[in-house]
Amino acid sequence: MTEEQLARGPGRPAQLSVEAIVGAALESRANDLTVRGLARRLDVTHKALYRWVGDRDGLLDLISDHLLDQVLARIADAPTTAWRAWLANFGRLLRAEFLPVADAEVLAQFPRETSTYQELQHRAEAVMVSHKLTLEQARDSFSVVLFTVWGWIAAEKLCAEQPDHERTFAAMLDALTRGLPTPPSH
Repeated sequence: MTEEQLARGPGRPAQLSVEAIVGAALESRANDLTVRGLARRLDVTHKALYRWVGDRDGLLDLISDHLLDQVLARIADAPTTAWRAWLANFGRLLRAEFLPVADAEVLAQFPRETSTYQELQHRAEAVMVSHKLTLEQARDSFSVVLFTVWGWIAAEKLCAEQPDHERTFAAMLDALTRGLPTPPSH
C-alpha cells in the first residue's frame, strides 16, 4: 500500500487530484463556481471535494495557486541580471496565465498567503535584494507589478474591443518597471 492509500484508508481509490479539480473548475466561470456544483461535474461527493478544498475560498485559492505554479515554473530559470527585466517578465507571464481564465479578476483576490504565492514573492524579493534594493523596496515593487497586472487583466476583459492590448500592455509594463524605486545609494 502507498502512503496515500494508508492516509486515505480503505474504500474506493481516489478520483480527485489537483489537476482534475482545477481543470474542471477552469471550465466554469469563477463567479458561478460552487463546491457542490464542481463535485457534481467531477462525479464525486461534495464531501470528498470539501475534504480537498475546505470551502469555496479554498477552491479559488487552489485554482489561483495552480496558475501561479505555472508562472513560477516558467520564471524559475529566468535570468536575474536585470531586476526590472525580471519583474517585467513576471508581469507578462502572470498576464499570460490569468488572462484566458473566465472571471480572472475574482481569482486576483486569491491566493491568500499560499505556499506558491509566498515562494513567488520570496523569489522576486531575492532577485531585487541581490541588486541592492531594500527588502521594503522589493516587496513594494513586487506588489505594484502584481496588482497592476491583475488590474490590467480586469480592464482588458472589460474592453475586449480595444485594439492592440499586447502593445499597450508592453508599454504600460515598461513604464511601470522603469518607475520603480532604485537601490539606495550609500
